[in-house]
Amino acid sequence: MKDFKIQNCPICKSNIKNEAIIKPDIDPLKSLKIRKKLWTIFQSERIFFPYHRCQCGLLTNKIFLKEKMLKHLYSDMSDNVHSGEDVQNDIKTKNGYLNQLKDILYKKKDLKFLEIGADNGNFLSLVKKTNPKVKSIVVEPNKRMHKKLKSLTNKVYNDIKKVPKNEKFDLIVAIHVFDHVPNFLRFLKILKNKLKKGGFIYGVVHDEKSVMAKILGNRWPAYRLQHPHLFNPSTINKAFLKLKCNKKFIKKTVNFFNFGFLLKHLIMAVFKKKINFPNFFTIGLKLGNFSFLYYK
Repeated sequence: MKDFKIQNCPICKSNIKNEAIIKPDIDPLKSLKIRKKLWTIFQSERIFFPYHRCQCGLLTNKIFLKEKMLKHLYSDMSDNVHSGEDVQNDIKTKNGYLNQLKDILYKKKDLKFLEIGADNGNFLSLVKKTNPKVKSIVVEPNKRMHKKLKSLTNKVYNDIKKVPKNEKFDLIVAIHVFDHVPNFLRFLKILKNKLKKGGFIYGVVHDEKSVMAKILGNRWPAYRLQHPHLFNPSTINKAFLKLKCNKKFIKKTVNFFNFGFLLKHLIMAVFKKKINFPNFFTIGLKLGNFSFLYYK
């Protein structure tokens, strides 16, 4: 247990007493030594920490990795998209996120922008094309991505705690970040303190109440080692209300995939078989993510 800890609910801080409602095929505590190759790879056998439903409604892990182990695992990873086809679909998806923020990006030319979990820099590139005068800072724990990110901004950090205390932002963006952070409320407090008055926090997360999650059960790809908890619109709203943030919107998002890629992962999730398909065509679907925008 040296790499693991028992955690309370990150929203209401209560002890998790209920039995797990989403269980893996293989419990990493009993049957698996955590290694990098299992941290990033989607497994046909479902390997994740069991999920419990807290009394406040959050779906969360009772046992998760300690911070030291998390930093080690996140510090050296591939980017989230690899082939040219994947990159184009990632850009199409992130263009959809950008369109939700264009009013903010156009409103202020010298906008101060912070992105958490910038990964390969695709979203930051789109932001800079929309507003070339934006003043940007990024936080990315994966040091393998820093060289590329430094071609877009000279201010790249591996930890939000290293961002200078006097820096305040008009817009903070965190795409698929919130469901990776164990102490979510503490993290959200840090982000709120980094906002200017009237500044915005925008995020995208998986929706554990989505139709896809209900159909696939424990085969849903978002149930994985990297996610200590998963949100739905109600639980994300509870977290922001606790910090007295104001809601602008919560919306379902469209993700773009190559149909062959989608079919491959669907078959792997349901039938535990890996079959490679040729690239067919790109399709945009509301598969189970939502975005949100709150302001200070």
